[in-house]
Amino acid sequence: MYHIFLLDIDNTLLDFDAAEKRGFKKVIESYEIEYNSEMLEEYKKINRNLWNLLEEGKIEKEELLNTRFGEFFRLYHIEASGIEAESRFRKHLGESSDLVPNAKETLRELKKQGKKLYSASNGVYDTQIQRLKNAGIYDLFDGMFISEKVGYEKPALSFFEHCFNNIQGFEKEKAIMVGDSISSDIQGAINAGIDSCLFSHSENPVLSSATYTIRDISELLHI
Repeated sequence: MYHIFLLDIDNTLLDFDAAEKRGFKKVIESYEIEYNSEMLEEYKKINRNLWNLLEEGKIEKEELLNTRFGEFFRLYHIEASGIEAESRFRKHLGESSDLVPNAKETLRELKKQGKKLYSASNGVYDTQIQRLKNAGIYDLFDGMFISEKVGYEKPALSFFEHCFNNIQGFEKEKAIMVGDSISSDIQGAINAGIDSCLFSHSENPVLSSATYTIRDISELLHI
């Protein structure tokens, strides 16, 4: 039986897609540019490619944050500062509080069962903390492991070793990593030698090496 839950944040507990769409739209409109959904999709491609490079250890977080809007602006021939746009975007993200369905109720029930809950996120520390507080779930956690503070990104073994070393009485067989990313959450758990649970948002079967696969966060209560 699992006693320690390492929980990804974006699109596992908080609806990052909703927050990203709203924040990106506000940034684009702040430059008096007419927003359309194609812009968001192009930005997402750029962002995903940079995150892949980050997870592979080929770039640093600062380079990702300072590059993604600059690349987007160049693609659309927009004369604007990518670094300034990033600052505006992070502000809008920090104001978000969108939860995935059943997230708060599931965390509360896990706490009632005496489980220990820890965030395990590749993200910007202040932004992630503010979003968790906005959503009313920050106080349900026993600890926070966010890559900007940890110093390593999932799926690096070093990220997970930091978590293990900072959880009192940690035992691998009682821990599980829960997240929506096969490349960072599931692969990271495999690298670290702990069980994993993939939160799949796909309606179709997904092939992965996760110990479990769920399609609603409340299914954690039955693992």
